[in-house]
Amino acid sequence: MPRRSYDQYCAVARALDAVGERWSLLIVRELLHGPRRYTDLHADLPGVSTDILASRLKQLEGEELVERRRLERPANATVYQLTPRGAELRPVVEALAAWGLDALGAPRPTDAVRTHWFTGE
Repeated sequence: MPRRSYDQYCAVARALDAVGERWSLLIVRELLHGPRRYTDLHADLPGVSTDILASRLKQLEGEELVERRRLERPANATVYQLTPRGAELRPVVEALAAWGLDALGAPRPTDAVRTHWFTGE
């Protein structure tokens, strides 16, 4: 799949080229809590298909915002984690969350809810 771009010499456009695809910032939100296995990311991102999750992770790796790391035994698993540049998105995600708080309202019956989305843990 060719990389999409706004093709604008603008810092906002370039940032959106990197993290503006649907699900990208929510993946970053999850990884701000620390390294996560693919299955854990999928479980805490209700509604994302496995194809889209894999695609977004690959894209974020290509942007050098996320890296894949193999854990040693006994865990013996692959995890995804933010790179230092990816971790710099923390204030962006926090500002977006603060901005969206007024629109949050009460949960709808169809809304997924995860405690760590509110506690930061």
